[in-house]
Amino acid sequence: MGKIEGSELVAQAIAKEGVDVLFGLPGGPIVEIMGFAPHHGVRPIGVRHEQAAAFSATAWGFVQNKVGVCVLAAGPAVTNAVTGAHVAYDNCMPLLLLGGSGPQGGRYSGTFQETENVPMFTNITKMAVQVDSAARIPYFMAMAFRTAKSGRPGPVYLDFPSDVLQEQVDEDQVDWPTGTFSGAPPAGNPESVKEAAELLLNAERPAMIIGKGVRWSEPTEELAQMVESLGMPFLTSPMGRGFIPDDHPMNMGSARSSIMRDADVILVVGARLNWMFDFGRRFAPDAKIIHIDIEPEEIGINRAVEVGIVGDAKVALQQILAEIEGKTEGMADKAEEGPWLNALREKAETNAKSLEPLMASDESPIRTYRLLSEIQSVFPRETIYTVDGQTTLATGRQVLSSHTPASRLNSASNGCMGVGVPFAVGAKLARPDVPVVSVNGDCAFGFNAMELETAVRHNLPIVFIVNNNSGIVGGNLESRMGLPEGYEERIAQFTPEIRYDKLIEAFGGHAENVTDPDEIRPALERAYAATLRGQVACVNVISEPMETMVTSSNRASALMGY
Repeated sequence: MGKIEGSELVAQAIAKEGVDVLFGLPGGPIVEIMGFAPHHGVRPIGVRHEQAAAFSATAWGFVQNKVGVCVLAAGPAVTNAVTGAHVAYDNCMPLLLLGGSGPQGGRYSGTFQETENVPMFTNITKMAVQVDSAARIPYFMAMAFRTAKSGRPGPVYLDFPSDVLQEQVDEDQVDWPTGTFSGAPPAGNPESVKEAAELLLNAERPAMIIGKGVRWSEPTEELAQMVESLGMPFLTSPMGRGFIPDDHPMNMGSARSSIMRDADVILVVGARLNWMFDFGRRFAPDAKIIHIDIEPEEIGINRAVEVGIVGDAKVALQQILAEIEGKTEGMADKAEEGPWLNALREKAETNAKSLEPLMASDESPIRTYRLLSEIQSVFPRETIYTVDGQTTLATGRQVLSSHTPASRLNSASNGCMGVGVPFAVGAKLARPDVPVVSVNGDCAFGFNAMELETAVRHNLPIVFIVNNNSGIVGGNLESRMGLPEGYEERIAQFTPEIRYDKLIEAFGGHAENVTDPDEIRPALERAYAATLRGQVACVNVISEPMETMVTSSNRASALMGY
């Protein structure tokens, strides 16, 4: 056999891992990786900014339950992806970032775009290393994929000097590692499982919290069995939605504060007790916590637990279900008639009714609740939503429903703005036959709006919706900035009623501009119809600039709603 260069070995390694899409912006020295990719069945998606490449790859990985891959040219291209790595790390999502760098042989001589990339990623990845030779590329790639997906998932950064990518090796001497994944998800300690089962069987007010960490083991059947056999209500983190459909009768997300405050036994599955759940402080002081997590160090953070089960979520739930089998007869019926579920349903109904006037509002400018209510009514049940912003994000958590696994994507635990548009690109590539709708505040939309052109160029029929309230939180921050009296320059308020829909019109997509509440639904229907014809659509909705969120407080945790 002949020679093969490092860049092609990278492309081959990606294909061998079952990844058929990679994201990047062509440039040296990684351009050849993108060029070799189609030869091995990997579709390269050229984006407009490297941050978007990292975000799109992350979303693709979440929806596909695989490791997303992005390639980054040297220098500023690598630094542009740091935020993407941080989002993946903070949200425990598998991502492989392949960054280019100057030649090893020219280090410290001032070569073009010479940068020490590895230190930048050390604290925001599970592993950050530089590849030292073309011959070892298969080894490093296998290690990177394994590290990104094993245990608690997260990002990995591999740095590729240009001379390593351009180096040629004998193809018949390339050693491809095999068996790099164990294929054996870890089970929980049997004694801990028994303790957990006993607590759940004897609970008066049990509840379950589902986090996005369940995505990686896909325990959809087990989660449903738990709530149905025990008559146990549940709530989810934002990206933990859909693993049990939102319209399941045991979903008490609309009574979130009540269920957290009043439950006596709480089963936490694949979720972290961070700010999203008020660090566990909102739980009753005597509530008993059962925490299932693949990461041992996560259990007991911020709130002591009664039982900690370190293991795969699906396996651990199967163990608990086996332990309670034959012991739950009548429990669900008893729960249906009991005070716990009745109180939660009453609270959920009260909260839902409080939103009805907002969702039906005919006010002009348009209210965000009305916009999102119309979105909910137009798009199919299986729709994947990417939601981005602040007012838009918080309202979306109260209005938009999710019914299938990995069908809800947003900034999650670190609140990064700008994810909505590139997340939609990645999600559509992961599930091309499912409608993808990206709902963005106008500030959030602006971060990566040029990726609309990426969607058009790569024939990704997505509906992009801009909740255009003319500023950051509708410009509400302006009044809190303490500016001098009479200061007229706008900082948090944008130019009013910008026509963001003109962007998609310029790129050749379907454009809609909406100012009247009664026009929302027809415009959304036309946009959805356009995507069924293969077009990308953008709906620009002029909304109320000074609208505030309906939440229990003004703290960051209030973004969760209820």
